[in-house]
Amino acid sequence: MISEYIPTAQSFSLGVWAEVGSRHERPREHGAAHFLEHIVFRGTPTRSAKRIATELESLGAYLNAFTTKDHICLYVRALTRHFEKSLAVLADVAQNPLFAPRDLEKERAVILEEMRSLEDEPEEEVADLLDLSLFGAHPLAHPISGTPESVSAITREDLQAFHKRFFHPKNLVVAIAGNIDHNTACILAESLFARRTERFRKRSIIPPTIMPPQYQEITRAVQQAHIHWGIAFPELGDKDYYTLSIINMLFGDGMSSRLNQTIREKHSLAYTVYSAIGDMTDATTITLYAATEAKNRTKTEQLLRHEIDKLVNHAISKAEFQRAKEQLKSNIIIGLESLSGRMNMLAKSEFYLGRYESAEEKLAWIDSISLAETNTFAHERLGIEHWHTAVIVPED
Repeated sequence: MISEYIPTAQSFSLGVWAEVGSRHERPREHGAAHFLEHIVFRGTPTRSAKRIATELESLGAYLNAFTTKDHICLYVRALTRHFEKSLAVLADVAQNPLFAPRDLEKERAVILEEMRSLEDEPEEEVADLLDLSLFGAHPLAHPISGTPESVSAITREDLQAFHKRFFHPKNLVVAIAGNIDHNTACILAESLFARRTERFRKRSIIPPTIMPPQYQEITRAVQQAHIHWGIAFPELGDKDYYTLSIINMLFGDGMSSRLNQTIREKHSLAYTVYSAIGDMTDATTITLYAATEAKNRTKTEQLLRHEIDKLVNHAISKAEFQRAKEQLKSNIIIGLESLSGRMNMLAKSEFYLGRYESAEEKLAWIDSISLAETNTFAHERLGIEHWHTAVIVPED
């Protein structure tokens, strides 16, 4: 249990997190973590799917879940007075899914429809293609939702075994942000989460081997070329992580970023262009994305290369460096004004660091980074020769 007491709030954000994601799946289980995230809401021995939804939504609560490469999170946002009921429902859903055969087939159909909808979102598909280039045969390369073939092959017994392996109390973290007393929450959680007698053995994960740069291209019935470039780093220390975050901010995060100003504002080649940081247990990625008309693809890629070359070989100015620092600090602070943002930060700090990292610590790291260190990082680690490329192009 990890919580942050915010007495001025009138609500809370509650998450039950399991340290299991798509990277923990065995070869025949691809998509199992995401499937499990769906099926737990289909009912328990004491609550039907309809009751799970109405029991909380009748109180004005918001219930949802998500799966990443590292985690599954089941979460609720509600008013403070509904905390006990919310935790009781989440605890039941997390621990006691029925896996009724009829419900399993219904949810399988829903997931397959979700996959088909993603085929209409080339930005998502090209991101999966880039992961394949970055991580090769490693589980981090697998799409979180699996494939239609793998999801169609997952059985009830597969999901039951997967749930038993990973939804053990010793593999769960309850994270809370809001007007909830920590001791009260602990006592309630103790009463709701069963004490399992079998021994829990934490599964070791295989660190990724970063692949040499590759080029991946596929054709689809799309209107634009979707360009996605990226670099993956094995575990970064705090200083390098925040240095990369500053570079990402000035490079492609925001309207004043270099990519936006050059590709969108100056040359009008893309409506959507950005760079982003991706966090995983033992890897960090920086990626850039642009969508443009097929006839403008070559020009867009030339400009991307030019901006990378300029970042790597020409010193960042002091003014631009300070702007990026202030933007990054503002993003952190503004994000923590959301209870959901605070709850997410609590859980991720626990999983990734094994301790609570305060906003003040984050800001101190950012303040400690010098312009010289940032220029050196860009020069040594972001050269064009390090970037992987994934592209989706329109069919002829």
